[in-house]
Formats: sequence, structure tokens, C-alpha cells
Amino acid sequence: MITCSMGLNFNEKVFFMDITKKRTKHPNLLALTLTAAIFLCSCSLLPQDTYTAKTIDLTDKIAAKSSVTDKDLPQFPQHPDSEQRLEWFKQAKFGMMIHWGLYSLPAGISPDGKPQRHPYTEWYMRANALPFSEYSKLADKFNPVEFDAEQWVLIAKQTGMKYITITSKHHDGFAIFKSNASKYNIVDATPFKRDVLMELRQACDRHGIRLCYYYSQCQDWADHNAWDMKGFCKDFFPELADVPIQPQQYLDHKALPQVRELLTHYRPDGIWFDTPWYNQKRMDRTVAKQFVDLVREIQPNCLINSRVVEAPSGNPTNADLYDYRSLPDKKIPSRSSSLYSETPDSVGASYGYDRRPGRRYRDAKELLVRLITTTANNGNYLLNIGPTELGEIPTDIQEQLTTIGQWMNKNSEAIYNTLPNPFETTFEWGEVTCNANRLYLFPIRCPQGPIEIDGLLAKVKKCFVLSTRQNVKWNQTGQKLNLTIEPTEDELPQVIVVELDL
Repeated sequence: MITCSMGLNFNEKVFFMDITKKRTKHPNLLALTLTAAIFLCSCSLLPQDTYTAKTIDLTDKIAAKSSVTDKDLPQFPQHPDSEQRLEWFKQAKFGMMIHWGLYSLPAGISPDGKPQRHPYTEWYMRANALPFSEYSKLADKFNPVEFDAEQWVLIAKQTGMKYITITSKHHDGFAIFKSNASKYNIVDATPFKRDVLMELRQACDRHGIRLCYYYSQCQDWADHNAWDMKGFCKDFFPELADVPIQPQQYLDHKALPQVRELLTHYRPDGIWFDTPWYNQKRMDRTVAKQFVDLVREIQPNCLINSRVVEAPSGNPTNADLYDYRSLPDKKIPSRSSSLYSETPDSVGASYGYDRRPGRRYRDAKELLVRLITTTANNGNYLLNIGPTELGEIPTDIQEQLTTIGQWMNKNSEAIYNTLPNPFETTFEWGEVTCNANRLYLFPIRCPQGPIEIDGLLAKVKKCFVLSTRQNVKWNQTGQKLNLTIEPTEDELPQVIVVELDL
């Protein structure tokens, strides 16, 4: 077991150890370019197998009372190299997810012209029970002539996002990269004939953005030998209804070779696997390990998420096969857990582009609250957008991302490279993150205050609004801190800095 002072970066040591001493003592591309720079701090992170113990220890040093116990945060064995792999990821906090493919053409409008009932437009093939022979015709029409990798990456960067995760192959089996394992890809099967993934990889390299690839390793509606996903095959390949499936053939001839191609040619910072629970054998560890071993062999520093082997809900049991936990779709955590997590959220009800009447996008304020809450509860926030069939990011989504980016330019210090809420509870008024000798308070549930923190062990030096440096009135009596917040016309969340005299 590593002692509490080991494995921490300088800021963590100063923050926690000195508290102990106190106790004992996008529409415009040019605009995107100009507003894109956000500073990213450096940090070193804890080995996962000691993370729980350290969390308990450090929480006790900040809060006078702590309800965190080993029972509350159970340990699960994780590969020792996860610490190093997760370093950049825990610094980043905020990423962009992109769902884009053939399903972006119909965008939720069924063949009969009516809106499909399934909320996810990327499930168009399944939602409309289309055979592969019919659905695959969309490839002939997929020609996203407005696609611009540079613009996509700059929009992500301007928003304050530090990495992108894009669907290299979704459940429909269509790949948006050049694949020798299957001709059913954007280069060989469409009139576009450009390798989208390679263009994104190059643009991300130019702008310092990490790039991860979503890959549906279990569901593949374009391959009869993929697992019979709850009887789906009778719709996709009715002519093969009586032919037994051979999943290992699918693995050997498509899934594993395509993952190998991604690892070999496209240098992923992470592989975002999805839906192993559709395997008839249920979360088969032996199948998952084939993918994990391949990733570790070719790209040992590449991140792997928990959906390589486990459903997003329930207790993790195979944490040695992955680096972090993928929470359920759009699940915003309400407390920290022993395994670092990521929330795959979306701007709307669907992940793919949605042209259905009445579809709604969350506004910037709501999305920022979700980002803040996720960060304060020990997780990354992965916000999905769905580009159009032409390759454009919808203007109304760009507007919200621009607003988020403006907020991040002023307040990113409270998000990047921070530690989660160190106190025993979530406060009625909002959320907390911390770093170095500062607490960052987000009064998202009580914007006009007052704010009260009970159980603060260190003495307060000053309090101020992060974005304006305006002083905030405060009073500390013993371990209780009270702050008075001045009213503001800005609807976006304020960040209050509590600087500790260490």
C-alpha cells in the first residue's frame, strides 16, 4: 500500500497536507481559432488499487466528519498501468462525442415519412426493422461534402473540450474509416471516398486534441455472424434465418481485424467499446479479453472503457480489463465512486443527428450544470453532438457550444485538473471541486446564495468570483464558512473561489 504522501502531485500534497497542518495547528471559423486556447494543467494520478484508501484519508483531512468508508467505496482490482494511462484523461475532464454515419441521412424519419419512435436515430435500422439489403443502400447516397475535420476540431477546442470520441463503427456495422476487413466503409462504399478518421486524426494532432474511437464490438447489424442480438437477425438477414451464426468468425474476420486497423493506422488515445451485454453469453470475459489483449499489444497506452466487458449499470466485476467506468447513457453521477468514470451525455434525446419535429436541444446553462456536477463527482463529461448527413454541425448546437466555450475561457481553472468534492455530502446550494490551496464552489442550485460550508478545517484567506475577481463577503467561525453572493444578471453558473491560507 502506498502511503498518503506518495503518488500525489505537488498541488495535491500542498492542499491536503497543509490542511492537516492547519488542523493540528460555432458559426465563425475565425472566431473559433481566436478563442480556442485554454490552459491545461499537469498532474500525476493515483494507482487505482490505492485510490479508495487515499480518498478516505484525504477526505478526513478536509472534512471534520466523513461518511466515506471502504464499504461505501468498494475496491475492484485494476491493472497497475491504468494510473499512467488515465493521467491525461483525468486532467482533461471534458470531451466531445460524435455519432455520425449512414443513419445521419434519414435522421429519425422512417421510410413511411413518420418520425421513428425509438429515441436514438442511430438505431434507425433496428427501429424500422430494415433488412441489411435495404439499409445498406444509404451508402450510395452518403456524400458529406461539407465535412471539414479542421472545423470540427476547432469547435471542440473552442468549447473547452480536450478530446474527441467518434463512432468509427456503430451498431449498423458501417465504418467511417478505410478498412480492409470490410468494404462496408466510407471509402469503398460511398461516393465520398474520403477517410474521415484519418482526416480527424491529423486535425487533432495539429491542435493538441486527443482522439478516441467508439467501436461496437458485439452488435454488428451488417454481419450475420455477429451475436444474435435478442433476435434481431431475423429482421436484418431474413434469408439466413435458418443458418446458424458463428460469432468467432465475425470476431476473426471483421471485429478484431478492424480494431487492429484502428490501433495500427489511426493511433487512438482510447477505444470506446459498446454493448457487450448483447452477447448471448452475457458479458463474456473470454471474448472481451481478445479485444483487451489486442489493444495492450499494439497500443499499451490506449485507454479502454468498461463497456468492453460490462453493462454500464450494476457493480463492476472485471475492472482489471479496463481503465475507467462508462456510466449509463446521460447518467449524471450524484456521488463519487472508487472507479474513475465518464458520462456519455448528449445535447438532445438522440445521439445521431435528429431532424424529427419537436426535437429539443439542451441549452448551455443546463449542459454546464451537467458538466460541473459530473466533474465534482469524480468523472469526465463526454458531450455528444450529431452532425448532419452533409457533415455540418447544426447551427443551434454550435451556438450552445460557443456559449459554453466563453464560460470555460473564464472558469476552466475550476474544471481542468481538479479533484472531486472533498466533503462528506453534496451541498443543497451546489457542487465543489478543489485543487492546490483552492476550493471552487458552484452555487448552481442557489445562485443568489447564501452559501454555507460546515466542516472546513483550514483557515480561509479570501473569497472571490473566479471570472471577475470580485471579492465575496465571507465569515468563518471555527469550521463553519458562510458566504454572501451578490446578485448577477448572468444566467450561467458563477464560480466562487475559496483560497485557503496554507
